[in-house]
Amino acid sequence: MLVRSALPSVRRGPQREAGRLCGAALRRRAPALLGAALALLLGCSGAAQAPAARPARVVKTPPAQPKAPEGPPLLPAQVVAELEDEDATPYFARRGDEALLLYAAGGRWRTRVIGADGAPRGDVVDAGPAAADVPVAALRAGPQGYIAAWIEQIGGSRAVRALALDPAGKPIAPASPVAQTAEEITWLDVLPNAKGALVLWEMPREDRVDVVMTVLAQDKGAAIKPTAPASVARGVLGWNAVATERGAAVALVLPPAAPPPRAQGKAARKADAEDAADAAKLGSISLLEIDAAGKVSAPVAVSPEPTAQIDLEIAEVGGRYLLTWTDERDIDSAVYLAAAEPGGKVVVAPRQATPPSGEQALVSLVAPPAGAGGRALLAWEDVLRPRGGERDGGVEAGGAGRLIHLASVGPDGALGAERAALVFSASGPPDITADGDGFAAVTLAPATLKAARDAAAAPPIWPTFVRFGPDLSVRAAEPVRAAPFAATGGVPYLVRGLSCHKGACATLASAAAGAGAQQGGAQQGGAQQGGAAKAVGARAPLALVSLPVRESAWRAPAFREDRDPPPRATAVRALAEGDPLAKVAATELDGGAALAAWVTYFVEGASDGAPRGQDLSATLAVRAASPGGLGKLNVLSQKASSLGGVAIATAPPAPADPKGKGGAAQGESVIAWVARERGETQVYVTKVDATGAKIAQKKLTTAPRKKPGGAASEASDVAIAYDGAGGFIVAWVDTRDGNAEVYAARVDRALNRTAPDRRITNAPLDAAEVQIAVRGQEAWLVWSDARPAGAAASAAGGEATGDVFFARLDAKTLQRIGDETRLHASPEHSRSPVLAPHEGGALVGWVDEPGGDDAAAGAGAASGGGGAAAGGTGGRARLVRLDDGGAMQGPPVTIEGPDGTSVSSIALACDKVCRGVLASAPGDSVALSAFTLAPGEAAASPLKPLAWLTGSASRDVSPTLAGRSGASLFFADDAVSGSGRVRWMTIAWP
Repeated sequence: MLVRSALPSVRRGPQREAGRLCGAALRRRAPALLGAALALLLGCSGAAQAPAARPARVVKTPPAQPKAPEGPPLLPAQVVAELEDEDATPYFARRGDEALLLYAAGGRWRTRVIGADGAPRGDVVDAGPAAADVPVAALRAGPQGYIAAWIEQIGGSRAVRALALDPAGKPIAPASPVAQTAEEITWLDVLPNAKGALVLWEMPREDRVDVVMTVLAQDKGAAIKPTAPASVARGVLGWNAVATERGAAVALVLPPAAPPPRAQGKAARKADAEDAADAAKLGSISLLEIDAAGKVSAPVAVSPEPTAQIDLEIAEVGGRYLLTWTDERDIDSAVYLAAAEPGGKVVVAPRQATPPSGEQALVSLVAPPAGAGGRALLAWEDVLRPRGGERDGGVEAGGAGRLIHLASVGPDGALGAERAALVFSASGPPDITADGDGFAAVTLAPATLKAARDAAAAPPIWPTFVRFGPDLSVRAAEPVRAAPFAATGGVPYLVRGLSCHKGACATLASAAAGAGAQQGGAQQGGAQQGGAAKAVGARAPLALVSLPVRESAWRAPAFREDRDPPPRATAVRALAEGDPLAKVAATELDGGAALAAWVTYFVEGASDGAPRGQDLSATLAVRAASPGGLGKLNVLSQKASSLGGVAIATAPPAPADPKGKGGAAQGESVIAWVARERGETQVYVTKVDATGAKIAQKKLTTAPRKKPGGAASEASDVAIAYDGAGGFIVAWVDTRDGNAEVYAARVDRALNRTAPDRRITNAPLDAAEVQIAVRGQEAWLVWSDARPAGAAASAAGGEATGDVFFARLDAKTLQRIGDETRLHASPEHSRSPVLAPHEGGALVGWVDEPGGDDAAAGAGAASGGGGAAAGGTGGRARLVRLDDGGAMQGPPVTIEGPDGTSVSSIALACDKVCRGVLASAPGDSVALSAFTLAPGEAAASPLKPLAWLTGSASRDVSPTLAGRSGASLFFADDAVSGSGRVRWMTIAWP
C-alpha cells in the first residue's frame, strides 16, 4: 500500500473506491469518515462512471509543515533506485529472505534484488520494454521466481501482458500478451498458486463490472503460457480475490434481482426514488473458486440479502475463507463477517462483526502469511466515535484525524477481546500488513515527541510506522524519516509497499523529483516539498526504509482502545430513520430496558408530503430498546406539533385492590405531547405499555385557541413526571392568556384529570422550556423566562435575554409553595434547562449563550472570568445544586465546551453521583462529551469525548438520559442525506 500525504492530487488510473463515496455511501457517511476523499474528483460528477480501482495504500506528506522536532535519530535506509516521475509506482514482492523491486525507467522495466538486510543485491536488470501508460500493474512471488502483469494503453485499445522473472529478477522470456480489447480494463491482480498463477482483471459495464481471467501455466524454468481469456463473473457490483495453493477464491457482490424491502424503522420519505437508486448499488454476497487449471465453480450464496456495499474483502485464515463487508440491512451500516470452507460450505453465517456503534465502514482485512496460521486483522471505522485522542501516551487529543479501529479475528469469525486504534490523517486506508505474530502499519499522523505534551504549535503531519504485538499493544512507533530525504528534513514525499518478513519490516519511500539527497541542505522548517525547485531531468530517489523495534522519543499514533477508561460509549444503535427530529425523550423501564419517544421537525405550509385531503403535521413515535434488541416502532400520531415537544414518564406496576383485582404485572408509561388539529394545538396524554403500544389516549387541554383579529394561542414545551401516588403531573407552556406562561395539570393512571389546569407563572414576558420532577410531596419546576432582572431593569426598558427560574408545587393541589427563584442572573441568554432529582435535592443545568456582542463581553465578568475559551463568544453550561428544600447550594458550576466550542445542549442524571452529557459544536459538526459531578465537588470532571455526530452543528440533538444511572442516552442525529435518526447510546461510567 502507498501512504500518501494530504497533498491535493489524483492517482492515475481508474479508482474503484470512488464508487463507495457516491450515492448512498456519500449521503450516509460523515465528512469525518470520508476525509478529503480524493476519489470524489473522479467518481461523483458528470456522466455515469465505471467502478473505480481499489485504492493504493499511499501516504503522501503534506507540502506545508510546521517546524520539525529536533533530536531523534533517523531510520536506517538504502537507496535502491531512482524514479523519473515522483508519482511513478514501484512494485515490490518478497520471496523468502529476498525481495524484488520492479519499476519503469527510460521506457524499460527494471528489476533489482533486495537482500534480507534491505540492501540491493547486484546491478539493476533490464526486464524489457515498458509502455508509456501503465495504469495498473502487479508483482507477485511465484513457484519459479516472480510473475508480473500489467495493463497498458496502446492507442485506443487496452492490453494485458504478463512477464515471468527468475529469482534474480531476469526475464525467463519476453512479456507474453494475455488479452487486448478496445474496451476499458480498470483493475488487475496476479494470484500465484503451486502450479503457476491466475491473472484476474475487470472490465466496467456502466455501474457494474465483468471479471475475466487467464491461467499462466509455467513449467520449471520455462516461459509462462497464458490461456485464452475466460469469464469468471458478469455484471457484478464488486469483487475481491485471494490466492490459494489450489488456485483462487473469489468473493462477489451480486446485484439484487428486485429492490430490497425497507428495513424496519425506516419511515417513508420523500426521497423514495433516490433511495431506490441507492439500494440498486447494494447486493448479495457469493463465493466461487477457481482451480489451478482455470475451472470456475458455481457461486455459493454467503449472504443472500441484497444489503452489502461493494467494499468486500476476502482472506484465507486457518484453512477457511473469511469474508467481510459493509452491510446496510439495518438503519446504520455495519461491518459484517462470514466464513466458508474450501468447497463453499458456509460455516459462519453472516453476522455483525463488532458491537453496534452507529454507522460503520470497513477499512481492510489483513491476512497472516500463507501457511503461517495465526489470526487476521480487521480494520474498520466508526462515524460516531471520538476522533484521534490521547491514550496511553499516544497521539494528542483534538481531532488529529480519523480513528481506525483494529481487532484480530480467527477462522471462526470471532474478534479478539483486544482492541487498538490507529490515527490516520487522510482519506483512504492506511497501509497494514502481518508482522510475524503481530501486525505493522504505516499511517499519516501528527508527529510529536513524548516530552512535548504541552506544545502550543500544531505538530507536523508525517508518515509514521507502528509495530503491533499479537495483543495489539504498540511495540514501536516513529515517523518514517531517513537520510536519503535530507533535503526535506528526512521526511519522504511518498511512502508505500509496507512488508514484513521474520519480524523485520521495511517500506518503500521516495522523494519529490529534484528534492533528493543529492541536493543536500536539510530544511529545518520541516518537509516542504512544495517549495523545492525541481531541476530539469532530476530523478526521485527511492529508498527501502527499515522499521525497527527500538526505543523511541516519538508519541505513537496508536493505542490499546480496550484500555480506554470510562466514561465511554459501549454501543450505539439507531432506533428510527425519517424526517429530521425536533425533540427526543426517554424513560427507564425494568431490566435495563427503556422507552424512547420523539417528534419530528415540521414547518407548517413547508411540506408537500401530505396526501390530498389529509391534515398531517409532525410525527410522534415511540420504540422500546433493551439489551435483547429493539421493539416494534409505534407511530402514535402524524398530527403532532414540533414546538409542542414530547415528554415521557413511567409509573411502577399498579397494586392490586383488596380483592386482588386491578393489579398490573408491569409498569405503564404516559407520553405528553401536543397535537395540531384544524390549525389549533392542544395537549394530549397517551398511555403505552412496555413495548410502546398505545393503551389509551386523552386530550388534556380544551382551551379555545382562535382569537378574533389576532393570532391563535399555542401550547408548547410539554413536560411530565410520575407523582408517586398513582398519577402524573403534566406541565407545559401556554399563550392562552396573552404571553407564554407555565401551566400544570394532574391526571390519574387512567388519564382522568384530577386537578384542573393551573397557571404557575405570571410575568410580563414569555416563559419557555419547562421541566418537571417530583420529590416526595412536591413537584419541582424549572424553566427559562425572559422577564427582566428586577424592577429597575424593567422600568428602564432593559432587554431581557432569559434566565432560569425554579418553583415548588404541592404535588396534589399544584399550588405553588413559596416564591419563584431566579437561579442565576446573567446578561447571557439562558435556555434549555434540565432537572435531575437525587436523594439530597436536585441538580439543575442549562445553557448560557451570548445574546450579542455586549452580552458576550459581559459574560466573563458575570461568571467570575469564566468566559468561553473562544474569545468569550461560545455558549457554556451551568449547573446549580438545590438542597432538599429547594435552596441553592453555592454558586453555579460552569462547564465550557471542549477547546472553547459552543455548548448547544445538556443532559443530566443523578444517583449517588451526577452524570452529564454535553453537546457542543466544533466547526460544522456536533460532539458529545461526558462528565461527572460528585457531591461537594466545586467543579465537574474534565470532559471525555463520547462521539462525533454526522448531523449539522445547527441542529439541536436533544440528548436525554433515561433513568438515574445515566447508562442509556437517547439523542437525535441527522444523516448526511438530511434524514433524521434517533440513536440509543449505552455508556460505561466510572
